[in-house]
Amino acid sequence: MHSTMKHIVRRLWILPLCLGLRLAAAGEGDAGGPAAEASSQDQLFTGGRFEAALNSGAMFSFSGPSQNRSPINYTFTGVQLGYMLWDVRGDGWLRGNVELAGEGFGNAIFEGDGSYISGGTLWVRYNLVPQHSHGLVPYAQAGGGFVSTDINHGIVGQPFNFNLGLALGARYFVGHNWALSLEYRYQHISNADLNKHNLGINAHGPILGVSYFF
Repeated sequence: MHSTMKHIVRRLWILPLCLGLRLAAAGEGDAGGPAAEASSQDQLFTGGRFEAALNSGAMFSFSGPSQNRSPINYTFTGVQLGYMLWDVRGDGWLRGNVELAGEGFGNAIFEGDGSYISGGTLWVRYNLVPQHSHGLVPYAQAGGGFVSTDINHGIVGQPFNFNLGLALGARYFVGHNWALSLEYRYQHISNADLNKHNLGINAHGPILGVSYFF
């Protein structure tokens, strides 16, 4: 990776972290301390509430031993709006709720034949909300959507493609309504055989984010 692209990737990672810490410090007076934050987390995951998030990271493609081709590696920058479908339910470590989230993203390819990947994903997320979370709320999610890209058409066949994703992550609350998140994401991009060329892309990588609940 060229030094310029390394610098860009570092800046993309730092942006949500700095934003989260700055906004959390601004709202510190309303937080009420760690105990109050822990006791109020069920309210943040009540059915009908929303979560807005800014996510940033990097994705690295991989291929099977029979697919000898250059990697497609890209930055990831996305905005997300989530909606809590119902209140926190259950007991034990599976206690939690379901959230539906729409995400729009615009990615820059820093290694490989192409310059951009953009599109949208609809996620179904399960939030694990323990009774004594100490500010930590893990989650798992799966989703799918569409992609527009100028990647080599020998790989994806055409500009319009689909994407499927899986992710595991966790949020850490740094204020009453603010949380930082870190997740590990897998993304598959292909055209679902709409074109005779459909090798597709499989990529994975870490995503850092900042969320506001309202």
